[in-house]
Amino acid sequence: MTYDRTDLLRLRSELVDTVHKFGPVLAEGTAEGERARRLPDATVRAIEESRVARLWTARAYGGLEADVRTLSEVVKALSHHCPSTSWVVNNINGSNLLAAKFSQAARDEVFGGGPDTKLASVFAATGTAVRTDGGFLLTGSWPYATGILHDDWAILVARELGPDGQPVGGLSLLVPVSDLTIEDTWRTVGMRATGSHTVVLRDAFVPAHRVISAEAQRGRENTTDTSLPPLFRTAAIAAMAVICASVVVGIGQAALAHVVDKAPGRGIAPSRYTSQPGSQTFVSELGRTALTIDAAELHVDRAADVLDEAARAATGLPDTELLRIRGDVGQAVNLVTVALDELMWAHGAAAFAESNPLQQYWRDANTAARHAMLNPRIGRELYGGAFFGLDPVVPSL
Repeated sequence: MTYDRTDLLRLRSELVDTVHKFGPVLAEGTAEGERARRLPDATVRAIEESRVARLWTARAYGGLEADVRTLSEVVKALSHHCPSTSWVVNNINGSNLLAAKFSQAARDEVFGGGPDTKLASVFAATGTAVRTDGGFLLTGSWPYATGILHDDWAILVARELGPDGQPVGGLSLLVPVSDLTIEDTWRTVGMRATGSHTVVLRDAFVPAHRVISAEAQRGRENTTDTSLPPLFRTAAIAAMAVICASVVVGIGQAALAHVVDKAPGRGIAPSRYTSQPGSQTFVSELGRTALTIDAAELHVDRAADVLDEAARAATGLPDTELLRIRGDVGQAVNLVTVALDELMWAHGAAAFAESNPLQQYWRDANTAARHAMLNPRIGRELYGGAFFGLDPVVPSL
């Protein structure tokens, strides 16, 4: 069964409403999450009860099997209440989508326990794998494993070493979190509650059915496979980039809403204005900032819709479109970080008080925006190069 457009719109609306229903629980946990550098247990329960970590899980395993635009709308809404929760939900769904590339036996093993199975993934090939009887021995250290303290499985990338100890290719491996050692390394100024710590393995056995080539993991041969549902025809890496950017856009929208809500009761020091909306300069600059955030949203919405249309039609996307999507996501996060600076000026020095959510929005968005997938400068280079047929400067789109 495939969703028609009406069903998808209904599902999006229901899920966004559900996010706002659980919003107070998420918001209440932000201070604890900041201190503990992990999501509180109540937040994790809310993620499960709201079903927001099931959007990119197959229906065969109890998932919702929704599209890119639906998850984009959900993480934007989550960012209003807790940006770290939004980022973790983004990573779980993206990792669950990547897991769909593995064998049926691996998928059954991972998702057979129920629809709330949570995965993490680390793209950097910082480990090594050596072939052995029935599988591989995996060794390495992988930083930035978002949400790993709450996850069940992890997808790790490693270089396969030949008999002479030299690399012969790349591998993607599914590993249960119970096999991992988690090193407490996530000490940052933003997105603190994501608990994106380092995971370590040494000579851990990974059976062959939980291993695929890194090329197969990154490949897009599935995009025209009409035997698959639309979600699993989606260009996964591009989709994950769009959702990462959507988290940042949602933070910008939340910050704007806060400034607008507080403006009537705030003056503008050292002027005589006792209410910010009384200043034409304030309202004009706020309008410009709001349009900047709107523009950021238009970029991620366009990218999500292009991906979803291609997946529904099983046509795949040319590299030129995927390069533009990298431009879209980079431009979106760049616009939001600029807008957040403007909002901090508009609200005033009180924005930097620890009790003020604006400073957390500012820290979290600026941290998330530096994710490698979202690099605005690389995004511009990729998109600009597409006009001249230049080779992409990144290996995976």
